[in-house]
Parts: sequence; structure tokens; C-alpha cells
Amino acid sequence: MQLPKPIFRPIPLIYKIGVSVLIAVFLVIGLLGLILPIIPGILFLVLAVFLMTRVSRRAATYAHSQAWYHRQMGHLNATRHLSAGDRLKYSFLIAARGTVNAIKRLFKTISKGR
Repeated sequence: MQLPKPIFRPIPLIYKIGVSVLIAVFLVIGLLGLILPIIPGILFLVLAVFLMTRVSRRAATYAHSQAWYHRQMGHLNATRHLSAGDRLKYSFLIAARGTVNAIKRLFKTISKGR
């Protein structure tokens, strides 16, 4: 699947500040998720990168040159026909699946240690 050519549109300063705070929160949660297996860390790190591409032209250029970003955007682009509410439900289901998989992995790790 071919993704659309990236278009970087500058946003107002107040939105940049808000998005930057959200990026920082996602980064902290993502890093905690890499340490604590109960939180889907990779999901939050990908969300932080996605938001960073909306704020920074340099980040957008770098991300669009990476294959992993194209894979993730391909998954996101596949949901473009869904309504905003359905996309939100879908994202919560993905986060829940990541959390359940992390809990399974944690129990498997604990049971191996005994």
C-alpha cells in the first residue's frame, strides 16, 4: 500500500505547547511501559513520534524516511474509512490487547522464575 506524500502544516504556538506537553507525557508513559510490562510502552512511544511529526518539520522528514513509521502509518491509514468514534474504540482495543499480552508475558516470566 502506498502512503500519501507527507505534508507538513505548521500549527499555532498554543497548539504546539499543548502537543509538546502531550508528547512528554506519552514519552514518560512509554518509557515506563518498557520497564513495567503491564503498560504497552511501544504504543505510547509510537504515539509520541506521531505527534512529534505534527509539531516538527525535521521529525516529520526523519520519520517519513523510516520503514517502521510507514508500517505504523499503513495500519493507521487502513482505518481512514472509520468514524472518529470508531477509531477511538479501535485504538482502545489495541491498547487493551497490548496490556493483556503484557500481563500474559509477566505471568509467563514469573512462572519460569519458580
